[in-house]
Amino acid sequence: MPSTTSFLAELQRRNVHRAAMFYAAAAWLLVQVATQVFPFFDIPNSTVRIVVIAVVIGFPFALLFSWFYEWTPQGIKLESEIDRSQSVTRQTGKTMDRWIIAVLGLAVVVLLANTFVLRKDPGTARDAGTARSIAVLPFVNMSGDAANEYFSDGVSEEILNVLARAPELRVAARTSSFSFKGKTLEIPDIAQALGVRMVLEGSVRKQGERVRITAQLIDAGSGFHVWSQTYDRKLEDIFAIQDEIASAIGKELEVKLAGPGQAGGQSTGTSNVAAYDLYLRGIALWHARRPDTLWQAVELFEQATAADPTFAAGHAGLALVYSVLPAYSARMGFNEGLKRSTDEALHALALDPALPEAYAALGNNSANSRQRLTSDALLRRAILLRPSFATAHQWLGINQFTSGQLSAALASLERATLLDPRSPVIAENHAFSLLTLGRVAEAAQRCEQLLAIVPEHPSCLQYLGLARLMQGDLDSAKTAFERMEAAQGHSGQTQALIDAFAGRADRHALALKWAALPFNSQADPASGNTLEDQVIAALLMMLGEPKLALDYIERIAIETGASMDWAVMLPAMDPIRCEPRFAAVIQNLKTHDPYAAKVCAAKGAP
Repeated sequence: MPSTTSFLAELQRRNVHRAAMFYAAAAWLLVQVATQVFPFFDIPNSTVRIVVIAVVIGFPFALLFSWFYEWTPQGIKLESEIDRSQSVTRQTGKTMDRWIIAVLGLAVVVLLANTFVLRKDPGTARDAGTARSIAVLPFVNMSGDAANEYFSDGVSEEILNVLARAPELRVAARTSSFSFKGKTLEIPDIAQALGVRMVLEGSVRKQGERVRITAQLIDAGSGFHVWSQTYDRKLEDIFAIQDEIASAIGKELEVKLAGPGQAGGQSTGTSNVAAYDLYLRGIALWHARRPDTLWQAVELFEQATAADPTFAAGHAGLALVYSVLPAYSARMGFNEGLKRSTDEALHALALDPALPEAYAALGNNSANSRQRLTSDALLRRAILLRPSFATAHQWLGINQFTSGQLSAALASLERATLLDPRSPVIAENHAFSLLTLGRVAEAAQRCEQLLAIVPEHPSCLQYLGLARLMQGDLDSAKTAFERMEAAQGHSGQTQALIDAFAGRADRHALALKWAALPFNSQADPASGNTLEDQVIAALLMMLGEPKLALDYIERIAIETGASMDWAVMLPAMDPIRCEPRFAAVIQNLKTHDPYAAKVCAAKGAP
């Protein structure tokens, strides 16, 4: 005991305890500065890890240094050279104490700044970085056959869907997490881009009737592996493996994954490997959202349901495709797509009453049929079943802004963006909702964010061009519209548009041409038009042709209603908002005009 007491006394005499406190405070401050400042200069997250490792390794060396050397008013000296008079010891201790207090004070300032300043703008990642947020990266195909790529992607997505059932867990959507496929970014950088803390990655090797899946869960905050496992099973066990991986992750994150939609303990709802194989191919094509891929997806889902008629997810896949197909392809009319989608969704729910995709498809169909309250209930049901279902949040937002609930719509689309920040279709819907609120600069910024990832996305280029026209920037508008035309394989329309707005061409002639276009003409390559119906309506108003705009809106609204419930929400419609014919359109669309009361009161209209 005396030796221990004397050793502690010696530590105190040599100021080792003060050195330890000073080093700990300085190290913590350095890590905080590195964490907050490095990202602003695009310094990789790996550099922060190097800083952390360096300060940890340096700690024992700092203590040893303080044992043999001491900082005195005369400089750094060997302990044996120091005059141990009481005054010197006291002066040295006071100096060290002042340094410790200064460093701790600065550390507190950094902590407060980080808490209340650096994090005060939530943006689209307001709950990012929590331990219960995860991204499932596409598993690497190790089968040696590129044709099996869809299979490894499908395994990843099915695990993602199981995880997405947990209300306590925020799961990045497939579109965003799969956008990093084939890229050589580090896990912390991917996690930061997606606003998540945990990342699951792995590989799939499919050979004959066997499959080997390796999965590992990484904490992006620390860079360490939390969990890893390898599964070597028969291919028929693929469904059980997916649930097993998801359950293991849930246990690590302490979230409950049990819930509806697990027929027979399988996330897919089928034991038919061939049907599942076809389903995975189809779902990958559905996500691409192009006319050719959507039609291919129809064929594959039909083959999947033929292989297993009780495969609910296969029928739900058909419902999803038919729900959006008429907007992308002129080969199927709006009413036919609506009927087919509804039939397949109801069939899916008859087989599995808790299938989120089926509820989402029905919700989107109800919105397109102007059954707005029904749509709201169905989409909320889909979200209840799968809280991280980004498409359901997106479609809920669309239903809300076409119902005149503009602020609620923005909140839903912000949630969809948080779940799927790199999704083109969510980005374009988010931008349009901002346009309906008159937040033109923000709408342009939202599309520019997406275009930095997907440079030639037509709808965002179109909304960016419209926003620039609203801002009076003809040059930027021309650039955006020309890029849109190039992406769609058209040319010529932009020049006529810009010439008309610049006063170099006949505005009325161009307006007459646009006002005569049929519904959804941009989906027909033969039309020569690349502009969406709601954009044409806005441009007619901006060209100073309110009568033609009202004629066009009225005709399209009577024919289908689709897209005009988008158009009427734009502030550009204010000059005709108080017209009885416009009010009749609102009534026909079974919606609410959020601007009518204010605009018409200002005009003195009844």
